[in-house]
Amino acid sequence: MKNKQFIGLLCAFIATMCWACNYPVSRLMLGGTQLDEWYLSYLRIIIAVLFMLPFTFKSGDWQLFRKNWKFDWKMFLFLGCCSIIEGVLCFVALKYTTAARASLMANTAPVFTLLISLLFAKEKANASKIAGMILGLCGIVLVALSQGKDIFSSGISTLGGDMLAVISGIFWSLFTVFGGNVSKKYSGLFCSVMFRATGLFLMIPVLIIFNSKITFDLPPRVWIGTFYLGIISSGVAVGIWSFAQKYVKPGALGAFGYLSALSATVFSMIFLKEQITLPFVIAFIAILSGVFLMIRNKE
Repeated sequence: MKNKQFIGLLCAFIATMCWACNYPVSRLMLGGTQLDEWYLSYLRIIIAVLFMLPFTFKSGDWQLFRKNWKFDWKMFLFLGCCSIIEGVLCFVALKYTTAARASLMANTAPVFTLLISLLFAKEKANASKIAGMILGLCGIVLVALSQGKDIFSSGISTLGGDMLAVISGIFWSLFTVFGGNVSKKYSGLFCSVMFRATGLFLMIPVLIIFNSKITFDLPPRVWIGTFYLGIISSGVAVGIWSFAQKYVKPGALGAFGYLSALSATVFSMIFLKEQITLPFVIAFIAILSGVFLMIRNKE
């Protein structure tokens, strides 16, 4: 059993590193370019669905869904909407803010998860959760007031991108609070495919609004990044994480969120020459400390 737990932790670590790379990879794709971020987001979703779909046919999820679609389709639509908005906004944010800042702001999701749970799920708040929420909100404000610098920006305002990353965290919080029943009934891989497939249809009006044009004349680094986000991050990492969930307790897996934010920051410093200022360090500590206070389990 210990060997399986070790393998589970190793899988969780690998998946976390894949997701941490999302931020610098997306920044390298979009930073300092005039590329259509909405079309690229749609393209990576298509790649993810085409890659993951064949792996769902062997499971009994499709038979289960055919039996329960009259009851579950509304929740799939809602969760698919939340999931796709979260992913798209977080990706688009990387055109307007740095990778480390986007990662940190997106990882404030537990702050909003608590707020939503208090309002809709009637969760009880204790002093630790309230203190953590306040600390996290203070960290968000401190990041928003500071400026980010990397190879694509030199001290210009990144507030727009920062707020997009925060909003993506809010939609992830909605997904977290209301997605429990669906995730218990179906496998994680099946849900991921269904949510992204839903996103393909939901994104069509967005592409029309922003006058996006289908093109395959993209730089090599953009194609490499798109396939990485579609196959490795959205496909392989999800499967590895699902395996880890079988052998590692949720409380232990939750700690990998800290590793993701820290790793994304380190990768940004190495590959994007991002400058980490003192206000950012203070905000980083405040947000992650606040998240710890909110999700810690005394048991």
